[in-house]
Amino acid sequence: MLKIMICGGHFSPALAVIEELIKNDDYQIYYVGLKNSLEGDKALSLEYLTIRRLEIPFLSITTGRLQRFISLNTLPSLIKTPIGLIQSLLIIQKIKPDIILSFGGFVALPVTLAGWLMNVRIITHEQTSVLGLANRIICKYAKILCLSFKDTKKVSERTKFAVTGNPIRKDFFQIHKSDICNFGNNKLPLIYITGGSQGARSINKILSKIVSKIINKYRIIHQCGEANNQTDYKLLLKVKDNLPLKSQSNYMIFTHVPPNKVAEIMYNSSLIIGRSGANTVTEIGIMNKPAILIPLPWSADNEQFFNALVLEKYGLAKIIKQKDLKEDLLIQTIDSIIKRHSAKSMFIKEGLFKSNAVIRIIEIINTVAKSSS
Repeated sequence: MLKIMICGGHFSPALAVIEELIKNDDYQIYYVGLKNSLEGDKALSLEYLTIRRLEIPFLSITTGRLQRFISLNTLPSLIKTPIGLIQSLLIIQKIKPDIILSFGGFVALPVTLAGWLMNVRIITHEQTSVLGLANRIICKYAKILCLSFKDTKKVSERTKFAVTGNPIRKDFFQIHKSDICNFGNNKLPLIYITGGSQGARSINKILSKIVSKIINKYRIIHQCGEANNQTDYKLLLKVKDNLPLKSQSNYMIFTHVPPNKVAEIMYNSSLIIGRSGANTVTEIGIMNKPAILIPLPWSADNEQFFNALVLEKYGLAKIIKQKDLKEDLLIQTIDSIIKRHSAKSMFIKEGLFKSNAVIRIIEIINTVAKSSS
């Protein structure tokens, strides 16, 4: 049985691979990550809850973020980093994995470094269109770097890589119906607003101001996250309560949308509004859905902006920079896109988003496992 330890900052592609691996008794899966969603927050992370639900061993570590600039968090992060390395060494010594499969990010760094020190073979995957700082380090000792985009920036010429695509959960290719989209006035177009697992405060804030102006024209599913002890969620519930009674049923608010419901919501949506993380961009591309993307302005190396450009190039997205995000502009853009947009079916035809990314990564795992160390 092949022991595979999975870690990293991009959980959605990791989950897509895990769901395929657990179908086969030849693999034993372990997951290393953060038990709590935010530093100092008691809320359990989505990773922890999902992995435990799948009955996969979850091994928690404490580690510091990679700091690009000196701040008040620099010293605490520096202190936590060696703690994460020591914890990872102890975990690896106990589990003795054959392969470590990393999905980048600061959580993956101590795990992969510990694995390299203990002669464990490492595979790392880069989800975004710009190679992240952690992966720039990890790929120096990984056996192979898997890429979502063939033109990923900041990949060294000396790095051995394979373009696998971004692993997407099977739900995006096998839509199952449920009642999650059956609410309010079903004759109205559905808008899905998402800020990722932590939510997007700037998007939540502006929605709280415009929802009363658009709720009679559209139905809205709003995934707002639970950061800051659900501050935004509580605010949006108050906004909903202040809507006219007949309009309240058109607005659904969630801290988290269950992962197995996201594909169904996107499939039934006329428009998607959110950040432009690589996973969101890939899912929109596969669904061929129009989108308004508001890139996170402080994302590493402006990666979210470059991700958004991929969809804008093919006419599926309108980019609004956060500094330009105003109430009137957002309303006008929503109305304009829903009125005139006809989704194009160009992505899978041109191979921009590979539907077999999960299988490609598992093939690489098997190849690396068979190769000599």
